[in-house]
Amino acid sequence: MSSWRAFPERSWADVRGSFSGFGRGASPFGMAYTADTGRRILNGRVSATIRMGRTDRPAGAGVVCRADDLRSLVAFYIICDPATPGVFSVRVTAFKFGTTVAMAALTEPFELTDDEAHFSLQFFSGTLRGEVRSGDRVATIERLVPEIPFSGHAGLVRFYDCPVFARGVAVEEIGTRPVLPDETVANATRQYEYDVFLSHAKGDEVLVAEVTRAFRDAGITYWMDEEQITFGDPVIGKIEDGLRDSRFVIVALSEILGHNGYSRAEYGAILYREFSGDTARRVIPLSLDGSDSERAIPLLLSEKMRADLTKKESFESLLKFIKNLDAS
Repeated sequence: MSSWRAFPERSWADVRGSFSGFGRGASPFGMAYTADTGRRILNGRVSATIRMGRTDRPAGAGVVCRADDLRSLVAFYIICDPATPGVFSVRVTAFKFGTTVAMAALTEPFELTDDEAHFSLQFFSGTLRGEVRSGDRVATIERLVPEIPFSGHAGLVRFYDCPVFARGVAVEEIGTRPVLPDETVANATRQYEYDVFLSHAKGDEVLVAEVTRAFRDAGITYWMDEEQITFGDPVIGKIEDGLRDSRFVIVALSEILGHNGYSRAEYGAILYREFSGDTARRVIPLSLDGSDSERAIPLLLSEKMRADLTKKESFESLLKFIKNLDAS
């Protein structure tokens, strides 16, 4: 286990494959984590059985993925509110340089048997799936993250300076797309609600309107944020639903896109599924203005064949491609 490192230093120790965490963590949540820095993993799974040393005061622990040495990571864990020690909630949270970015939490409280639980976090492309078991209780969180995934380290985490003991720690890399027990229909035969998820930059509305008119004329159904998201809707959740329910993700490229990072986050999760072997759905670049500049063509899309709205034959070929696959 010589490749494992603790952050802050000496906040964790390993003895013959088991880990113990003691001492103070980093502010503001007393967070301390340890990760296998010997390898960086894009797709994989981390699991461990963790026992809490104290549950009569604020405490929390779990597993992490995509961690680095700058307090950036994604954590799947249980934690009790400082005001209600001993009552735990199940959460997935991203930490960027120590700053929290809330992602998902279960509303039902989670109780521990003998202060111990088994954690498993599977991360594949933009999908995270965490499961925690204690006694006969099981809780799961599955979330599609609308952000470009990245490789990192996997390991353990604790909060509020909570002492913990972990055993059976396992980190494995996944080279092909895992099939979950509830996936009863193959992606290739799945029926999608929309033909296209259309991702575009603010400022390209005039050209995008031309695209959507062509979609409607061709009988192509599409998801687009302006039409599917309204006041009071949870924006990230709606985007997740749109990605999940669309067969293709079309990225509208332009010089304006180069200034817009949020559009990149929308298509990133599906793009990385392609890179990881899940080719049932694909990302298709569509140039709105015909620009070939580095700003207009993101690096991750530069080698993909793209359609061009400024060239009638190219754009009509895209429409036929979508319709022909839809018919098949």
